[in-house]
Amino acid sequence: MRFSGTQKSGGQFGLTLILLYILLVLGGCNSTEGLPTVSVKPTDYSLTNPQPMENQNVLRVGISSVLSPRETLANYQFLADYLQRKIGRPVQLIQRQSYQEINDLVRDQGVDVAFICSGAYVTGQQENLELLVVPEVNGKSTYQSYIIVNSNSKFQSFSDLKGQVFGFTDPISFSGTISPTYMVTLLNSRPTEFFSRVVYTYSHDNSIKAALDNVVDAAGVDSLVYQYSAAKDPSLAAKVRIIARSPEVGSPPVVVNKTLEPHLKAALLEALLQMDNDPVGEKALQSLLYDRFVLPDSAAYEPIQIMVKANAELDVKK
Repeated sequence: MRFSGTQKSGGQFGLTLILLYILLVLGGCNSTEGLPTVSVKPTDYSLTNPQPMENQNVLRVGISSVLSPRETLANYQFLADYLQRKIGRPVQLIQRQSYQEINDLVRDQGVDVAFICSGAYVTGQQENLELLVVPEVNGKSTYQSYIIVNSNSKFQSFSDLKGQVFGFTDPISFSGTISPTYMVTLLNSRPTEFFSRVVYTYSHDNSIKAALDNVVDAAGVDSLVYQYSAAKDPSLAAKVRIIARSPEVGSPPVVVNKTLEPHLKAALLEALLQMDNDPVGEKALQSLLYDRFVLPDSAAYEPIQIMVKANAELDVKK
């Protein structure tokens, strides 16, 4: 079929109009200015079964150096592996020398979650710290402060330590400082008056070693760390003696900032509570000598509050 010049020109003009229309439509489709954004992806706002958070930021985990730094990191590496798989984020373990530095990181949202000492939790309650879970060991979620001495020493009771050198761990450690100080308070004295000298070791395994090596005459240590050390070295029980014990208090907890994003908080809670039902989680628990994590009882930390208050009141009187 042949077209005349007029027919051909009209056809080209019509085709041009059609192409111009298509370009205008496509251009309009690419412009979102002034148009609302609508998502057709279903959203589950339930926090009861949060899903892993792939491609999110690094999960920052703060760890207090209850043990010496190198051993602490080694013990928590399995936990990091577990959380990375369950939460779906790369995990960064963050350590500091003092308990207060970890408290500060939680308060300032420098970490997402932290494993801290019970004394650090009590002293930091006004700094936006919130209990998440606590470890259970041998069916208990409580622990004690042990006052230990070298087994060759003559000391039989806490009062025998008057005028001796004593080893504290961290200034806000319950078992390493707050409880031993309270034992001195009950004798109507202060550590600087009762002991000839005090030294800070900044970890419980260092305190145990200091007592073994007679660097200090006695030291206050975490009963869980003592049990952990005795499990690693069964001869320890014959090398040191426990001459005093504190009341049972809530175990060193896992805490978050109260303002932590709710979905992440729920994901962390579920991951930690389910550790004992997961092969990787079980391996992490075994490295820490924990049975499982359980929900906390805030009343279990009240004895520490009483001790802190009594210690402060005696300081004011003195």
